[in-house]
Formats: sequence, C-alpha cells, structure tokens
Amino acid sequence: MTTALSVARIELSKQLNDDWRSTTTSAGATTDKTLVDAALIEKQTAWIGKDMYDLITSATDSSVVDDERQIASLSNTAGKLNLTRAHTARIATGVGYEIHRLFTASDKREALIAAARMAYPHIHEKIWDESMVSGNWLKDGSFEIWTSSSALTHWTTTTSTIAQTTTPPFFMHGLTSCKIDTAAGTIKQTNTTWGDLKRLRGQTATMSMQAWCDTASTLRLSINDGVNQTFSGYHAGDSAFTQREPRVDNMYAQQFIDWNATEVTFTIHHEVAAATSYVDDARVIGPYQPRLFIDQLGLAQETPVQVEIEPWYYSTDEPWAQVFNGRLDTELGYLYLPSSVQRDRRLRIKGVGYLDFLASGVSSTSWSATININSPQTDILVAQAAVYLYTQMSMPNFSRSTRQDFQEMIGFWQNKLRIAVGKFDMEVQSIPVRFQ
Repeated sequence: MTTALSVARIELSKQLNDDWRSTTTSAGATTDKTLVDAALIEKQTAWIGKDMYDLITSATDSSVVDDERQIASLSNTAGKLNLTRAHTARIATGVGYEIHRLFTASDKREALIAAARMAYPHIHEKIWDESMVSGNWLKDGSFEIWTSSSALTHWTTTTSTIAQTTTPPFFMHGLTSCKIDTAAGTIKQTNTTWGDLKRLRGQTATMSMQAWCDTASTLRLSINDGVNQTFSGYHAGDSAFTQREPRVDNMYAQQFIDWNATEVTFTIHHEVAAATSYVDDARVIGPYQPRLFIDQLGLAQETPVQVEIEPWYYSTDEPWAQVFNGRLDTELGYLYLPSSVQRDRRLRIKGVGYLDFLASGVSSTSWSATININSPQTDILVAQAAVYLYTQMSMPNFSRSTRQDFQEMIGFWQNKLRIAVGKFDMEVQSIPVRFQ
C-alpha cells in the first residue's frame, strides 16, 4: 500500500519525460568530478545543457549515495559526464545514477512532499483509531503518544526504563504498549501534569489496566490523593496478559479522592528490577468526563467523520453504535461526548488525515521515506507535484522567456490532475455525523 519517495521520484520523472537511469561502466577520474557510462556515447553533447544534475542512487561506497552534482558537460567519445563539483568520493564502476535535465532530484523531492498535502482530500490518510475510552480521565491511557521510543509524552517515568512496544502479543489496545524493565520504578500521571485530574477531588475514582509481567510481586497500580494511597493486588507474574476484566486479575483499585487532596496521582509500580512488564489500556473511571484529547490522531482539521462506541466491554461484535451530538474544540484538539454516552467503553474514531512521507512514523525527506498510497492514486500525487514544479518556475525570479515556457505547462498539468482525480479520487466516507 505504501510508495517510497524514491519510487515517486522515478514516476514523476517518467511523466515529465525527464527519466534517465543507468549504471556506470568504468571508474571516473580520481578528481571525483567525472562519471563514465558507455550508454552516454550515443547521446549528442548538446543533450546536456545548463542547470542539469546527476543523482547517485546506489554504490558500494555508501558515502556517495544521494549525492547530487551539477553537470558541466558531456564528452560522448567516452560517455563521460564532467561535473562542476566533486562527488563525496570517486565514482566507481557499477554505480547506479540518474540524470535530471528538467528539474533537479531535490526539486522533485520538494514538489512530491508538498503535493502530498496539496492534493488533499483527493488523496488522504484513512484514520481508524480504537485507542480512546469513553469516560477515561487519563490522558493517553493507551500509551500511544511518545516523545521518543523511550519517553512517554503525558506520563512521568521515575527510575525504570520504558520502551514503546508495537510487537504482538504485547499490546492490547490501540497500536502500542509500554514496556518497563531494567530498574524498579514508577510511571505516573498527576494533576500537575494533566490538570483535568484535579476535578476528581471529592469523587470516587477507579483505576485499572491491562498488563503482562514475568515475575510475581512486581507489577501493581495505586491511587494517591496525598492523604491516602490505595494499591491494587500484584500481577500474577505468569508471563501472560491479564484478562479483559481487570477485577479478575486484581489490576484494579478504587478510592474516594479527598475534597482537600494535595495531589491526585495515578501510578503504575514496577518493583523488581530484573523483571519485565508490559502495560496497556490504563483507565481511570469516575464521574462524567466529557472530553477526549484527539489532537494526536492526525485528523484533518481535528474533525472526525464518525465516532462509534462498542456495545459492551471489549466487544468483538459489529457494528458498533454511532455517537451523535458531540462537540469539537478544534483549536485545542478535544472531542466532547454527550453525557448520555456510556462510560468505560472503547471508542472507534474514523476520519481522514493529510498524507506525508514518513520514516519510522515521523515526517521525513529521506528517499526511503514512504507515503501511504500506491498506484493508481500516485498519479494524483505526481500530477499535483508537476503543477507545483511548473508554478515555482513561473515565479518572477526566473527570466521572462523561461517563465512563459513554464507557465504554458501549468494548464496542461492542471488538466492531467483533473483527469487523475476523476479516475482515482479517494472517496471520503459520507456519514451523517453531527457536532454541535
């Protein structure tokens, strides 16, 4: 389903009639400023003009890969490209390369990345998230939001080492869980880091979680209001996840939060350094908590297309019931549910988001980064990128004659874009969702 940025570059080059890919047949000069390929002997020297560039795509010496250099001239007697500046190292035989005569490889990269967003909603990321729980007072109880692979964004870690885990069977909810090992310590969320928790003063709160642990008397949770602290029982340490009903496996604590509580803290305790634990789906259920933080889901304009709720605890039945009459705070990224929605149930949030090229889940300009579409939707991406390139070249920082040539091509590619959209447009789910 995904397409690498390098593959999209090649497709863009093909459709621009600017595609030359080959392999060197001899080593270049030790000055590192030449590239030799017998296939170039068949080209006229005028085939290379001004502002044309090479791109090294593969080589035994990885230091030269992704190098781009301006080409000064072509010597077709030997099939030699002369470069204006040296490559990082000598270009050996058997090196893969491209020639970009119309736009540079970097120009095409910039255009493709811009097109990924500009072509919305005709191409988009489909969002289907089940990490939220109705009535959960914790922010990111499903451990989905990480500053890095070893640091949670909305939880405070003390002493223990944590790691983002996406490997089955070590997560139960959403796409990730939190691994804890190396040292005894805690993971906690408190009213000083998540202000909503202070509203639990004078209320009864119940904390639970799904958990896996390989050592007895290691893993448990607690509720602390600065006056009293209530602990759950320990995980059995049987190298298995708790059952989906936390009360069965003691991963459950309930406490009345004092009206004058000096703190409101919910803590996961890992008490044996040599042990390994995985925790997921932490919940604090109490009085009606209307709002859920949905900013991290990647929804376009923070607006879902549909919100559903499971019919019962960890239901496998379909369909889930639709939730209507919620309220959106798109500025701060919150979804407010009506009080009629049952608490302690998983939510399914559907929508669409903007596309981007990603590497390890993070926006990236690397040629190996991927976008979550493939052919034929890539035709929309490529046409939008071409419109971007020709528009850029029509700006007044280029000569008047050059601008006119490029301006004439904008309409051609806009028409190509309309045709591609007409054929391959990604449908946005049309469901009667109502928000106040």
